[in-house]
Formats: sequence, structure tokens, C-alpha cells
Amino acid sequence: MQVVYRPYHHDDAVAFAQAVNSSLDTLRPWLLWAHEGFTLEEARRWFTATHTLRETGEANELGLFAEDGRLLGGAGLRYSTTQKNLCSMGYWVRSSEQRQGVASQAVHYLLDLAWQDGKTETVEILAVAENVASRRVAEKCGASLIDIKHGLIVLDSGPAETAIYHFHRPC
Repeated sequence: MQVVYRPYHHDDAVAFAQAVNSSLDTLRPWLLWAHEGFTLEEARRWFTATHTLRETGEANELGLFAEDGRLLGGAGLRYSTTQKNLCSMGYWVRSSEQRQGVASQAVHYLLDLAWQDGKTETVEILAVAENVASRRVAEKCGASLIDIKHGLIVLDSGPAETAIYHFHRPC
């Protein structure tokens, strides 16, 4: 499947809310923002925030879409304000589109974006240690497991063991 990457438009809010609500089984255990009854207004607020973050250079959050326009999920880069050579990456794929290479394609696409700035040396992925699917994507894409630390991610149940993965700028 070929993935199309672009900023979210307010017209995407219906599809985004539907994707979140239909994917709670795979999102809810790992993402605090994914909750039952996720609304169009919440989606629109997120889209507005992503546009602001892009304009200020703090992040580059993108929607993941199929060529036919179907919303597949989202992925993005967050740029560190304290370590200029570091950014973090996150991704999610709606349940019905998982295990088709969407997340792996997104990781490779975002890595290419991260290396384009000439400053980023390390891209980091944090995943709850029990989140086998996200960890598998990071490993499949070539990230190195750096450590597992407690509390870098907080879930409803409290601080979680967090797997830390790094990609380093290719030579």
C-alpha cells in the first residue's frame, strides 16, 4: 500500500474521529488521548495544534492516508528544545490498516525528513515496553534499543516501563 503524507485538514475530522473510535482496542492501551467517544471537535483541536507546532518549528505531525483518501493514521516528529540534534518520532495506525507496512513506511518517511535539516543526529522512539507492535516497527526499521526506563511514558494505570529506541544519522 502506498501511503500519502500530508498535514490534516479540518475536513479530515470525521475520518479521524472514526479511526480513533474504531481503533480503541489497539490505541487505548498505549495512548492517553485515545478514548471512547473521541469527538470531531477534539480532532479539529488536534489539527489546529499540529498546524501551530509546524509553523513554530516544534513538530511536523502528518496524517497518513491511502491513495484513495482513506485515513490510515498519523505520525510525526517532535523537535527537542533542549537538545538541538535530537527529535522524537511517534506513530499510530488505525486497527483495520495495521500489519500492512503503514507504520514502517511512515518511520522511513519521517527519518528522511529528520535527516534533511542537516542538524538532527538522533531520532528517538519511546514505546511502552509491553507495546509489542510499536517496538516491532522500530526494530524492523533499524532502530537500536538503547534502554528500558521506568516512567518516561505515563498511562492511565500510572508510569510505565518505556523502551527507548534510537536511529542515528547515516554516514
